[in-house]
Amino acid sequence: MEIHLHNIRDYSTNKQKSVDDYQFGGGAGMVLMIEPIAICIDKLKSERRYDEIIYMTPDGKTLNQQEANQISLKENIIIICGHYKGIDQRIRDMYVTKEISIGDYVLSGGELAAAVLCDAVIRLLPGVLNDETSALTDSFQDNLLAPPVYTRPEEFRGMKVPEILLSGNHKLIEEWRMEESLKRTKERRPDLLD
Repeated sequence: MEIHLHNIRDYSTNKQKSVDDYQFGGGAGMVLMIEPIAICIDKLKSERRYDEIIYMTPDGKTLNQQEANQISLKENIIIICGHYKGIDQRIRDMYVTKEISIGDYVLSGGELAAAVLCDAVIRLLPGVLNDETSALTDSFQDNLLAPPVYTRPEEFRGMKVPEILLSGNHKLIEEWRMEESLKRTKERRPDLLD
């Protein structure tokens, strides 16, 4: 995995290197200008093919595990981080292939959202996790929340690890984990079971 950051100020054509301007029609808040972003994307696209150009935006599709799984199969992606009131709509219309939100709230810029997306995707790549099967049992991989997990010691302040996990019977342990996943999902996120 390689991540390259591109400062759109480097692609500004005015001597102040400004990248934002007032929005047409008036209103509060500045908008990132079309020209520096377009020049940057054109330059990058001239160097390699991109499978996706993703814009992090509150009005995009909410990121979920299935989306992270799909993006992890891509070879090259560009992630555009907005700021202020966002980016000129024409960039979205001309270049963006996917718009993603990390939740129903607004951040000052898309950088934190891009970091969340990167982490969700990178951990799925072969060789990132010590045990690649670990990601397959995470919450949301099968639309269930993960079951509770325990480690040593077997008893701590009077609280004991469930006996089934100490039994060594892997078939029963897997059945217990599935039951606990279903129970936890039903209690905390019943919408996932629909």
